[in-house]
Amino acid sequence: MCGRIKSNINFNAEMGDMITNEHTFQNNEGISLFYHEWLPDGDDIRGLPTNDDIRAIVFVVHGHGEHSGRYTHVAQSFTEAGFACYGIDHRGHGKSAGDRAYIPDMELAVADLRLLYDKITPQYPDKPVLIFGHSMGTLISLLFTLRYQSDVTALVLTGVAITGEESQPALLVSSLMFVASLMPKLTLSPPSSATVLSTDPDIIGQWENDPLNWHGMWRLGTSKAMILAGRTLRERIQELTLPLLVMHGGADELTPSSGATLIEQQAKSADITVKIYDGLRHELVNEVGKEDIIQDITDWLVAHS
Repeated sequence: MCGRIKSNINFNAEMGDMITNEHTFQNNEGISLFYHEWLPDGDDIRGLPTNDDIRAIVFVVHGHGEHSGRYTHVAQSFTEAGFACYGIDHRGHGKSAGDRAYIPDMELAVADLRLLYDKITPQYPDKPVLIFGHSMGTLISLLFTLRYQSDVTALVLTGVAITGEESQPALLVSSLMFVASLMPKLTLSPPSSATVLSTDPDIIGQWENDPLNWHGMWRLGTSKAMILAGRTLRERIQELTLPLLVMHGGADELTPSSGATLIEQQAKSADITVKIYDGLRHELVNEVGKEDIIQDITDWLVAHS
């Protein structure tokens, strides 16, 4: 199903005992997709983990304009707790092929994630599967979970984007939707300043100097796809029944925290934890004090795997 698969193994000395592998595969449209594999040090003769070494699988689903490599420090914490982690670069993002920063339908990214899911999970029989999604990745993660909820054990969301259109005037949104239907690849939506991401100036500098990030204007088709996904999810949030951890920056100017509140109020899950961090911005795992936040996520994943 995945077509040609290429793999490169890199042992990252700076990441302690974590093993970092890089792979590519082709989706059903022939688009080459890249993903990171982050593994804990294992007990076999090559130092690789066996099935008994792995607690569970975590799929990391990144946001708009970025790439999975920005979550290596998060994966470090996860692998130390025994998780096998996999982070896909969405089509048009990072090291994956496709028009830059262009996803005309979030369901296409869901299908790509499912291909990765079907490739990875047979390697770890009977292991729980958890998903960590950020920003646009929360849309993809939620759509994936609603489609395949019986295949997911628990879900972590940061910077929930399901009410993103609330941050823009209604007339602007309707105009964007119309023009996007005619010229979906047009780059017209202005990008936000990188300062919306974090209060940490080092993170801002890293974002601006990372060539794998998209620094241009948003493509209208991608913006439209995110808005439509948000509308679908707002209608279906009550279908969620699995354990949920939802975290949002109280000073997030990119995605309204109303999305986290909506999930807390409407999801049918018996196990929901929602945390709003006063003064913090969009990327909680890249904020000042990120170590404690990442550890909180790791502890929650351990408790739900």
